[in-house]
Amino acid sequence: MAQIFQAASNSFRQTARTLRNKKFKLRSKVDIVSPLLCDDALKRLTPSLQAYKGCTVIDINPGLGLWSSKIHEIIQPRKHYLAEAPRSPFLPHLASFASQENARYQLLTWEDKYCWRPDRYVAEGLLPPFEASKSQEPNKSILVIANSAVSQPQSRTRGTGSKSHLALLDWVHDIRRRIGFHAGGGVRMLLWCPAKDTTAIIPRTIVSRSKISLSLEMTCHVEPIVGSDESARGKQKRRDQSVELTSAKRVLKRMRDSGITLPAGRESDLYKQVQEESKRADEGNAGNQAPSATVRARGWHKELQELQHRFAAGEFAKADGMRPGDQSKLPRGAERARTSQYARMVELENNLKHIQKRTNAAEQLLQEQAGIDALDTRANSLPPNDPQKQAVLQEMQERKKKLRERLEMTRNPHVREEFVYFKHDRKASSQVPPLLMWDQRRAEPMKAYDEEFFPEQSLSLLDIEPKQPLLFPLAEGDGNFSTTLLSTLFQNGKNNLTALETLAPGAFDALIPKVPALTDPGRGGERDVRDLPISRLTPEMAHGLTKAWIEWPFKPDLIDI
Repeated sequence: MAQIFQAASNSFRQTARTLRNKKFKLRSKVDIVSPLLCDDALKRLTPSLQAYKGCTVIDINPGLGLWSSKIHEIIQPRKHYLAEAPRSPFLPHLASFASQENARYQLLTWEDKYCWRPDRYVAEGLLPPFEASKSQEPNKSILVIANSAVSQPQSRTRGTGSKSHLALLDWVHDIRRRIGFHAGGGVRMLLWCPAKDTTAIIPRTIVSRSKISLSLEMTCHVEPIVGSDESARGKQKRRDQSVELTSAKRVLKRMRDSGITLPAGRESDLYKQVQEESKRADEGNAGNQAPSATVRARGWHKELQELQHRFAAGEFAKADGMRPGDQSKLPRGAERARTSQYARMVELENNLKHIQKRTNAAEQLLQEQAGIDALDTRANSLPPNDPQKQAVLQEMQERKKKLRERLEMTRNPHVREEFVYFKHDRKASSQVPPLLMWDQRRAEPMKAYDEEFFPEQSLSLLDIEPKQPLLFPLAEGDGNFSTTLLSTLFQNGKNNLTALETLAPGAFDALIPKVPALTDPGRGGERDVRDLPISRLTPEMAHGLTKAWIEWPFKPDLIDI
């Protein structure tokens, strides 16, 4: 794949390198320099972009302008505003766009903070004044495309985030309040951002959910169009392989139903694995199970397979003085003479045994939890006055008590940790629809390569579309309550809703009864709300808590929190 795009991207890479100066390079944006990547991404996006022909394009940080020009060709906008920083080395290059005959480009040399502010475009006469509308239709007269990636991001401290996160939080708040770009209906945005930022934006596991991901889930559908291996790994914990594969199989079906395919060379590792399993199933070999994901997801698993293959082929010996391929046991004292390759292979095989033992132990606990959940579902389906309901609930409580005792007796803390993580991921993925936006994706993201960006770095492309109709709007002035509530819950350090007590004494007892979904298993809740981690809050629950907090007469002033 590298050879395919290398020649085409080299000219754009050289242009970017030439235009940059040493002063700007310290905080330089990362630019898309691969025409092939742009073309592949737009093949998927073009059908939905047809509705935006003749719209106004707000283009924030266009940089070299390769992506901008590709979008421009497809939708032929009425006006295309290129908002670039005043000190950007790309200004002369972008100015050539605007100087073309009959050009619909207009270059805006604004500081980055103003590029994201809708009121600045109105003040400059570039957009008409925003008028509030009760329309439930998306606003297709405006399309925002943006690049929030920098080669050396700002340092982060507690309470701050990346440029992508901060911009998206403002974007979400404007959607919920129907102001700014979204006054006349939700506006779509195509955002290039660092791959590592997607861990918080569209997490792949429950434990990685945050204030920003929950806020997005309440207002938008975020579709990953382009990704990378880094966006899959990131710093987030890896979830149960059975959940990951189930999710990927659902996506593969959606892709087949919609006629979506991935270009050659842009298949993710997960997509390849599901394709292989689907092929084996078609051939009647579905019983050949792949290794557990806990192992496959680790970087050393392929290394172990290669070492085992090389050892079986006689490429290296067990120890110095032994013939390659000799399977006899090492004599006493010969451990020190083991070859480096054999020693490494033994080390990885021992790691594998420990992980499999731990995974098997956690799986036994998870199977017991699945039985408890089945009883919970059954009890939830029975009418309140049904005598069987109490019997099912009693059995469920007894089994929960025994499971807690088993957990307390489990000596290995990694087993308990894996059980908790996997339990919540399985519950979230079994909801209808699945809780995570990652599990709701319409297609697998296309794989991008670091060489397709300059400076080389992993970027992702996200298609962010506001949900219509908006299910969880906020009245003017209520946004601060929502922000404070979610910030408190996710940053408190506690893992359940008792964190409400840090807002105000009595908040837990006052607010929980006002949100029935919290204790309704059929809506993602838990009968004992203390068993519901904050990371499993649904948009309905978060909105319900915000409303209950706003209506609570004893809430303190925000300035006192």
